Formats: sequence, structure tokens, C-alpha cells
Amino acid sequence: MESIKSLVVFTWDGISKPLKYLYFDSLKDFDLLVYDYSGNADIHLLKNIKHEYFISQKSECKGHILEHVSIFLNNNNLNYNFEYIGLFDDDIFVTIKDINKSIFIAKLENLDVFQISLTHDSFFNHRQFVNKKGFNVIKTDWVEIMAPFYKLEIFNKASKYFNQSISGTGIDVYLIPTIQRLLNKKSTGVIHSVQMKHCRPIRTDGRVFSNGMNNLQEIKNIQLLSKQLYQDNINFFDEHYKINILNKKYTYGIPIKYKLQRLPLMFKNLYKFLVDESYR
Repeated sequence: MESIKSLVVFTWDGISKPLKYLYFDSLKDFDLLVYDYSGNADIHLLKNIKHEYFISQKSECKGHILEHVSIFLNNNNLNYNFEYIGLFDDDIFVTIKDINKSIFIAKLENLDVFQISLTHDSFFNHRQFVNKKGFNVIKTDWVEIMAPFYKLEIFNKASKYFNQSISGTGIDVYLIPTIQRLLNKKSTGVIHSVQMKHCRPIRTDGRVFSNGMNNLQEIKNIQLLSKQLYQDNINFFDEHYKINILNKKYTYGIPIKYKLQRLPLMFKNLYKFLVDESYR
């Protein structure tokens, strides 16, 4: 039986060289959707890039993009045609071969949500997504909005709430893990045997969007929404979700109590490193 393809979305500003950070070093094992977020790009600029789908829609940030991709899939009866949907920002350097490999590993490891690990020279806010040498997959509670992969069933169920965050922030840390539990699709991981580079500084921090909110306010908004979903469906959730996902607070910088919580794991990893080095 032929396996179901995945859909990978790459955004484009409609002005610069299209998909300039995507290296075509292999044939694609997935369908490619190019998303022009300027809303007025010339499609002929894509004539040398093999792609299956194209959207040109003026969009403010990642939440808008998620919303309009969902509308496109519904309008074209594509919302059940793919296994995973991956959604890359336009400043992610990655290769076709590595995307193919990451999807293969995700299927092998039965992941419902995943992302490719970040190179050490990437711009990043969350160090847990930076590449860990020697690991294939490390399980996590959530993956970042810059380049996530979701089982399409998860994406479809979450889509009714995408309009609650223009930046897309909060969707990654609260909404998607909540939807995963409602669907009993909780397997989430970072694939460390593959790497991608985030090439541009983070641009959402402190930015005020057209709804009058900044990204921290949007994160809080999505947290409140997720708390309501939790209250309405409490039997689907466990204590780990409540403590480590739902009630975790996100601010600029890392609160000291979260840093202190990492100390036991830091000492454990240091011990493991010293043991490994002793066998050289």
C-alpha cells in the first residue's frame, strides 16, 4: 500500500528570491505549497521551483498564515489528503533531503508533532530545540511555531482557533498540546539527527499587531483559551499536562524558578558526559 504524502508549506515575502534558504538537493517525498504573504507576488517568479500549490494572501504573521492555509485546504478538499503538514518560516535554511529524512523518522518513531533541531549558530529563544549530538529523537511537550510539523488531523482540529493569535505564538506552547490530548495524539519530539538553521533574529518579541496585542498578550490569550478547553474536557488531561504545559508561564527571558528546575537534569547530563568521555 502506498504511503500518504505530507504537505510542506514555505512562506515567501513575494519580493526576494523565492525560497532562497531551501536547498534542492534531492527529489521531494512531499508536496510543496509556496505561500506568498505579500499578497501580490508574480507567480512566474516560481517557474524554476517545482511546487504543487500556491497561495498569495497578504498576511501579518504566522497565525494569519496558519489560518489561510487551513482555509485553502478546506476550499480545495485537501484537508484529509496528507499525513503531516509542515509550516516553515521564510528564514529557515534546510535541505529537501533533510525534510524527507525528518518525515521518515517521524513515521518510524510514531510522532504526531515534531520539528527539526536547530543548529547552534541559529537565532533562537528556546535552547531545548538546539541540536543534541548523538540523539535521533528527544521527546518534548511542544515544538516551535517557526517550523512545526503536525499530523493533519491535529492541524484541522486546531484550525478554528488560529484567528486568536496573529503572531502564532501561544498556538505552539498551549493550543496544539491541548488539541493533541483531545485527539489522544500526544507523541511529540525534536529530531536531532537532522538540523536546520534559523537565519534571522526573532521578530515577534515586543511587536504590536493589528489587534492591538503584543506576542506576550497573544500567548496569554491562547493560554486562557486552552484553559477553557481543559475545563470543558477535563477527563482527557493528566497532571503532567496541567503543570508542565497549561500552567507554565512565558515571558521575555526565563524565570529563575524554571532555571532552577533544570539543575537536576544538568547534573545528570554532566555525569553522563563524563562517563562517555572516560571510554574514549
